[in-house]
Amino acid sequence: MPPKPVSNLTTHCLIRMGLPLMLVPMVWMQLVVTAQASSHSIHPISITETDIFVTRTRAIVRIQLFAEDLILFQDLEPNDMDMVSPQDLQRGLEQHKQFLLEKVTLRSATGEALQGSVTDLKPFTIPEGGIAVSDMMLHTATYQLDFPFEEPPEFLTIQQDISDANFIFPSEMKLSVHQTGSDLTFTDSLKAGGSVTLRFDWTNTPLAEDASDEEWEKWFARQREATLGITSYSSVYSFIYVEPAEVRHEVLIPLATLKTILPLKHQDASFIDVAEQDDARQLIRDWLKDVNPTLINQKQVVPEFSRIDFYGLDLKDFARQAEARRVSMANGRVGVIMTYRTGDDVIRSASLTWNKFHSTIRKIESVIFTYPDTTQKFEFSRFNKPEDNTFSWQCEDGNLPKPAESIPAVVPQKPQLRLPLISMALTLVSALVASRGASGSRLLLSSGLLLTAALASPFAAINIDNPLRAAPEIEQAQAIELLTRLQNNMYRAVDFGSEEKILTVLETAIDGPLLEDVYLQIRKGLEMREQGGAVARVRSISHDLHEYLPRGEESPPWPGFSCRSTWTVAGTVEHWGHIHERQNQFEALFSVEPRGGSWKITAMTVENQQQKSQRTTVRKF
Repeated sequence: MPPKPVSNLTTHCLIRMGLPLMLVPMVWMQLVVTAQASSHSIHPISITETDIFVTRTRAIVRIQLFAEDLILFQDLEPNDMDMVSPQDLQRGLEQHKQFLLEKVTLRSATGEALQGSVTDLKPFTIPEGGIAVSDMMLHTATYQLDFPFEEPPEFLTIQQDISDANFIFPSEMKLSVHQTGSDLTFTDSLKAGGSVTLRFDWTNTPLAEDASDEEWEKWFARQREATLGITSYSSVYSFIYVEPAEVRHEVLIPLATLKTILPLKHQDASFIDVAEQDDARQLIRDWLKDVNPTLINQKQVVPEFSRIDFYGLDLKDFARQAEARRVSMANGRVGVIMTYRTGDDVIRSASLTWNKFHSTIRKIESVIFTYPDTTQKFEFSRFNKPEDNTFSWQCEDGNLPKPAESIPAVVPQKPQLRLPLISMALTLVSALVASRGASGSRLLLSSGLLLTAALASPFAAINIDNPLRAAPEIEQAQAIELLTRLQNNMYRAVDFGSEEKILTVLETAIDGPLLEDVYLQIRKGLEMREQGGAVARVRSISHDLHEYLPRGEESPPWPGFSCRSTWTVAGTVEHWGHIHERQNQFEALFSVEPRGGSWKITAMTVENQQQKSQRTTVRKF
């Protein structure tokens, strides 16, 4: 049977899709052949206008659609006169209620679909003779769907899937979302299979559209703090950290976006379960390992995937370790941390390239943090020249980490006793001669020996420690200064990344047998369990109190000394622009002694440790 001629309605729809008029007949023929081969009808594009009003107790969804949707999705067939009968139109209007409930979905923060119902239908007027196919775009109907809440939602995900079984023609939903009590309205355009996630604030009074710039600035600042800087739920976020010992590229990708790029497998169309996430992780590794060619100190480096976590909407702080659980495909996200290391002492230069793009990832705006404390933005884009999709960085010599140096052991001299050995021997012999009698010859010999002893006293003398005088101790101010410098060197060692490098630098301050114990204590003090055991980078050390201890039985051998010290270490772990800062205060007893010509800590006993503060802030960029 020959295909029908192109109708005015189909022509209009194909042109609206961007097809030149001269190609309409050709495309129509191809579509008809395809449809006949697959036994499915031909559907032009569906356009709906959807207004959603969100209150504390429900979402009211009003969907306005053209009558043509009933032909597209309810199998209404026109008669020989290209007219659709009133009975079919009435049936299609009624059947379309369930269709909309299935195709327009509202999801909670956890991704669960909310149960809705059609509460109202404002149909178009149906003439007695029906409606011509060519006039279907002139008639609209409005459906109202209600989705009740048990409590005011913080998040809602709106998802539309208005399409035929084979997605032959796309659909478009012009979306408008309004929160009750607010003058703000969110608008977007969703394609079939698309979704958008919105956050609702029920605690702060929403601003009016005529609010001042200052009021808006404060409002945006509150929103940014509440979401820890991750304010869009459909965007790809990229953060690049160039630190002294490593480069990290952290990428936050919506699962809905990732599914358009990778063949993710999940049995439930709406969720990816924990058991399915490992396979997804491998797909992500295989994809990203070639997307980011990276050079460090002019050497090609492959990434170590430190973390690939699956997040739901209820977890705002992506720097925290995510617990294993199923995640919604509509509003879930994947956080990937790629770490690059070379084994060099310090990173002097780095360059990162993003070389693969997709229809859903046309560009990536990265926020880049480089040591010592610089922030900048960089855009990777499919519209850039290839060479413009490489970020390059070079550290100035003055900003390179300075290696810790040993502190030479300059010790005070002990009181000395000078012993002229020859004079002492002659004096002893003279006394022995005199003790044998008082003859003239003996007296003469004894006197000669004494005279010789006196003349020989400047020669062949030795110095020994004077047992009658106490050795001078290190002055208190000098001892405290030495301990302060040694403590600073202890924590500077952590900047050098690998355990081998840290121990090498730590050896400038710690005596060999104590090295491993001190290293483990420092690491434990800087470890943040909520960050997956990440070790914080030391930002500051404040020396609260040093108490110089007088020499006693427990003191190290002279010229060593003991101090009781109280100090506070501020460390930070940062991921995805979130700065987790923690201050820990320590109290410990130290022994300091010369070792190999340098002052070293030879004993450290931690007597008290407490957390003074902990907070999470957002980088300003």
